[in-house]
Amino acid sequence: MGTKNYITAIEIGSSKVAGTVGVATYEGINIIAYASEPVDGFISKGVVRNVDAASACLTNIINRLEAQLDNKVIIEKAYTTIGGISVRSIKSTIKREFSEYTKITPKIIDAMAIENDNEFVVPEGYQKVQVIVQDYKLDGSVNTAPAGFHTRSIEGSYLNIIINEQFMKQLCESFEMAKIEIVDSFTAAKLEADILLNKDDKHSCALVNMGAETTTISIYTNELLRKLVVLPLGGENITRDISTQHISREEAESIKMFKGYGATGSDNSLIANETLNKIIAARIEEILLNIKHQIESSGEKVGQILFTGGAAKLKNLKALLDEHLQDYITRIITEPSLNCFSDSGMSLATGAITPTLFGLLSTGKENCCKEAVAKELATPIQQSLFEEEETTPTPTDNHEEVNEPEMPKKEEKKQKETEKTKKKSGWQQKLVNLFADFRENISEDEDGDE
Repeated sequence: MGTKNYITAIEIGSSKVAGTVGVATYEGINIIAYASEPVDGFISKGVVRNVDAASACLTNIINRLEAQLDNKVIIEKAYTTIGGISVRSIKSTIKREFSEYTKITPKIIDAMAIENDNEFVVPEGYQKVQVIVQDYKLDGSVNTAPAGFHTRSIEGSYLNIIINEQFMKQLCESFEMAKIEIVDSFTAAKLEADILLNKDDKHSCALVNMGAETTTISIYTNELLRKLVVLPLGGENITRDISTQHISREEAESIKMFKGYGATGSDNSLIANETLNKIIAARIEEILLNIKHQIESSGEKVGQILFTGGAAKLKNLKALLDEHLQDYITRIITEPSLNCFSDSGMSLATGAITPTLFGLLSTGKENCCKEAVAKELATPIQQSLFEEEETTPTPTDNHEEVNEPEMPKKEEKKQKETEKTKKKSGWQQKLVNLFADFRENISEDEDGDE
């Protein structure tokens, strides 16, 4: 792998699970592998329901990614997202008062953050996954960077992101069963906003991700996330509504995507245009009214609402936005511009690399892969057909030569042949023995002729 830092990102969505491997370069993120699997009931509203099926899906994605990597790279770790219906935010405050004007130091600010971690009461069945510092009030005046100021009181505001504890366990168990370590997990909505929104947008806006089964609302003012909420409504609800007209789910999805809202011209044989438009308008109105309620109940002043996600690609959605959200500027971000490319000739479908996946690749720093260690093949022991003759050392005593008694010429010749073949075995021994007997017979014949 050399010095490459391979980042593996896996996004758990309500309609599919997608994984990618990328390398950060000066030109952007180089995408070197991508794979996705459709969700078939084991994930519902962004939450893992069937751990066994989810782990099998993750294993399949990892295997497909590794097949696309060079140098036989093995994926060991991954960055992933936290999302789904159980994610939400709760505000909390920590206040300090002083007997006299006191200079605010980083130590005081850190101590307040620690106190919030210790004092914030997480609702039963939930766990805290992230804390976002909001701002501070110094003697009632709002300040986002209080260090160095003198005050007699300071109040810190914090946004605590929580998730259902059981759902989090099921997500972690799925990765564990797939033998993939989670390096870190990030709130999907926060990652997406950091990629899609600029400072001007974050000054006063709501980012709405309309997915298949959920709609996530992130409210920003003064460049800070102020509220995060997930609605159990999405594009799949429209599909189900259409399928109530005695149409299969697959056909309903196709009609929704092909015709969208405001369909005109010749009616589809399966459903009349007027009926289709009424179904879509009613469901979108429900979603938009819920979005409007969440914005108004936040108490934040929001000037515009930006829409993204799969359901935001619905044809003529803007007409419905203008009708139901007249008090806001609305905009649809269907295909955001992301600073990524692929120099491996990989063909990626439009929108395959989502802002959330790109956010994971951009945020991740730890190398997630390692080179596969090739197993060394044992070197076979080759045995020569004809072994070399071994020389038996002559025994000596005090370096004096030992003289052996002389033996008849015929017996001496036979003994030498026997010593030559002493270490032979198997078929080689048989061959040598036959050859020795043959020579012995010839010698006897020659001696008899004499």
